[in-house]
Amino acid sequence: MRKRTQNNSNGDFFTDEALVSYFRLVKKTIQEYTEELARRCHYKSIVNQTEDGTVLDDRSRLIDLYDSCFIQNAHLQGVRETLYSMLTGDRYMLAKQNEKGKWIKDVEQSKIAQGTQFEKIISGILDAKMYGYTLIEVSSDLDPETGLLREVNIIERRNVLPDQRRVIQRQHEWMPGWSLDSEQYRHNYILVNSGGFGLYAATTPLILAQKYTLSNWVNFSHTYGQPIIHGKTLSEDNAARRRLATQIGSAAQNKVLVTGKDDEIDIKAFTMSNSEKIYDSLIAYVDKNVSNLILGSQSMAGSEQAYVGSTQAHEEILRARIKTERTYGENVINEQVLPVLRYWGLVSGDVQFKYSNQVDMSNKDKIALTKLLVDNYEFSPEEIDKMWGVEVGEQRLDSWSSSGWTGEDGDGDHHIMSDEEYEKRYGHPRGVSNRVNFLRGVK
Repeated sequence: MRKRTQNNSNGDFFTDEALVSYFRLVKKTIQEYTEELARRCHYKSIVNQTEDGTVLDDRSRLIDLYDSCFIQNAHLQGVRETLYSMLTGDRYMLAKQNEKGKWIKDVEQSKIAQGTQFEKIISGILDAKMYGYTLIEVSSDLDPETGLLREVNIIERRNVLPDQRRVIQRQHEWMPGWSLDSEQYRHNYILVNSGGFGLYAATTPLILAQKYTLSNWVNFSHTYGQPIIHGKTLSEDNAARRRLATQIGSAAQNKVLVTGKDDEIDIKAFTMSNSEKIYDSLIAYVDKNVSNLILGSQSMAGSEQAYVGSTQAHEEILRARIKTERTYGENVINEQVLPVLRYWGLVSGDVQFKYSNQVDMSNKDKIALTKLLVDNYEFSPEEIDKMWGVEVGEQRLDSWSSSGWTGEDGDGDHHIMSDEEYEKRYGHPRGVSNRVNFLRGVK
């Protein structure tokens, strides 16, 4: 679909077959968003009445709106990165299923699913739900030095007609172009089409409204946010009054103001107004809806005071959303990405892409789970080192501090009771325990 040049040090990275796109990301308005919705409705109305050769599914102007809002909104970028961080890292593998239905990691082939290039695939699948579609280009070989995928690229969306499954060299023009269904390209290019406008279709009007709200807020604060200096003078001369006003106006820079004997200076302090509260609440409203749309929920622990149960409920909703996103990613990779990798012989036919069953827990929950496991099961030092990065020695199996068992006496009474009272209470003489040590497997 494109060629590399031998000399790319001068910036000529592509030949004349490079894709030509136009980026218009500045001064986007809600009217442009409305026009793109109308264009989409027109496309869906006439799609069955036209033949190949007509550009119908051109979403380049819509992508301009999406990119403009994403670049200029820090909250949206933060929410997207939060979701992305939950889908990458050491959470996935290429695995085989045994006769019991359990997925066993294939260590050698799982190396293919590591590295920055494979993370581009996961990022592209995530962006397909945000933008509506993503076209992924996968190289047909491995990097000889790392053993990972040599190169993965995300093809410019402005040159992709997703529903028409075509890539056009020049934006808005049908020819020249390439069909994604042709034998020449279908083993290197993967089109992930969510079938809709993407989640950014719902965030764009909110962020456009927020942008103009923030602009108005800045103008409002600049006009009414500064304290007003009120000067009083007994002079009836207009020239003297103007001279005093000039001195007051320059006092902010000169830091010195000299007045007459009977002149007075009064500073009117600015107070919080209802208008400023409206601006603040509108901006918070947009941020909350963006978080709810992409992450499924917004945790209240950071920005607002909330009880523990409410925070836990938000965390459960977030985990449910993450689980759904991982399932979607697994299906796309297994159905579309792995067949391409198998075609080039990069992976075997019996492996599947799977996320691990490890539950994402807080440090508090991890400590509680570790304590439970150490008290009841043999826990290897390697697992402690792997989980916490702490090197420990051999596990001590003769003491259960959490249950109060001190070893010989078994009930930790510190010999406060007499032997008769001890035997009556516990049903056995002191020094003879009827408890089972599951770690040792003896009584």
